[in-house]
Amino acid sequence: MTKLKLTLAALVFVVAACGTSAETERKLADLEQVNAQKDSLMQEVAISSRLITDVNVELAKVKVRNNRLRISSESPITAQNDTLIAKLRYVVARVQETENALNQSRERVKGLTQLSDSLRAAYDSTVGNLQSVIASQKTTIDLLTDQVSTLTAENVALRDSLSTGYYIVGTRDELKKKGILTEQGGGRVLFVLWRTGKTLQPARNLDPSLFTAIDTRQVTQIPLPVARGEYRVASLQDLDYIAEERDDGKYRGTPTLTITSPVDFWRNSKFLIIIKEGSSSQVANRESQTNSESQVTSR
Repeated sequence: MTKLKLTLAALVFVVAACGTSAETERKLADLEQVNAQKDSLMQEVAISSRLITDVNVELAKVKVRNNRLRISSESPITAQNDTLIAKLRYVVARVQETENALNQSRERVKGLTQLSDSLRAAYDSTVGNLQSVIASQKTTIDLLTDQVSTLTAENVALRDSLSTGYYIVGTRDELKKKGILTEQGGGRVLFVLWRTGKTLQPARNLDPSLFTAIDTRQVTQIPLPVARGEYRVASLQDLDYIAEERDDGKYRGTPTLTITSPVDFWRNSKFLIIIKEGSSSQVANRESQTNSESQVTSR
């Protein structure tokens, strides 16, 4: 390139010395243009050479099996080119395989995404159904809880009712006036103005308000107004479950009647009717006498 420039410079000097013609100037201009094009081509060749070198460096990093390279040329330069082309083809094939694998992966991801969406929808539907079932069960549980509470309250009330006993102590006249005792049986005898064979029995319909109510589970002693009095039970309880001794069906000299088995005692009737033997005046006199004796004793 330097030699060519020197030659041109010499030619220019000769022409300048001898005189230039139009033809000579045109040829010189063409020669300069060709020289410029040649410089441009040399630059492009240099760039291409660097590119090829870079490609060779990168391709040298590619590991290709020997059986994948088919080189038929025997010339070293041609063999080198063939090796380069073979590696390029291998890289292109690998890129194509990678793109195909990537496309397949994309399709699988797309399919899995659709499956995931389907499973998510099924899952959401299942969760919704279970939540509905749970809500329904909660409602049922609330209803059952209310029923259990109601039944428990009713059970307690029923148990209290079944465990409630009623007792009353009074003379025959008092109990008859209140309608607690009624006379049953008996008949008139000729020329006799009173009935014979009469018995006192509890009335069929008893008013609980006339009695003293107790809890039979807790109260096992029935108080008697006068300890020295005589008492007879007119109701239907089993008297074998009273601890005090009876004398001719009467209880004497005891301030209370003690119940040994409340369940058995109250089984036949919840109404205990105790008769104070004697008329009302006799009972009153007996009570006043007892009170006087107690006062004398206290003095």
